[in-house]
Amino acid sequence: MSKSEQLTFVLWGSGFEEVMAAIFITELRRANRRVKLVGLTRRATGGAYGLALVPDLSLDEARLMAANAAWVIVPYRSSGLSQLQTDPRLPDFFRAAHQARFITGPLAETDRSLFPPDCQRTEIDPGDEGLVGWVRGVVNRLQ
Repeated sequence: MSKSEQLTFVLWGSGFEEVMAAIFITELRRANRRVKLVGLTRRATGGAYGLALVPDLSLDEARLMAANAAWVIVPYRSSGLSQLQTDPRLPDFFRAAHQARFITGPLAETDRSLFPPDCQRTEIDPGDEGLVGWVRGVVNRLQ
């Protein structure tokens, strides 16, 4: 699959980390990467600090494209994951995107089991002051 066909999905839900989502979306789009904000629905949803974002795609729509995922960004801490843990579409989406690189916030051990066992996954702290530099480094390696 060519770089132009690869997608980065940023999963979005109530209580998710706005800063982490915004930095990844901004830096990846600045580098002309195909980035889609994915929500449970296409309705505006508020993050951990009240900033509402409108997803580009619903989870149902993203599942159809998940095999083209190069990256899946899940900008939350374990405390924000409860709404997704019971959604039966999420494991299907993760399995379909299993060849992607997953980046998440810090996770509890039980939350790690939501991800495909063979996937590459990195946990980062959304509150880290060096987050912008870290994301820019990731984006530069993609070029």
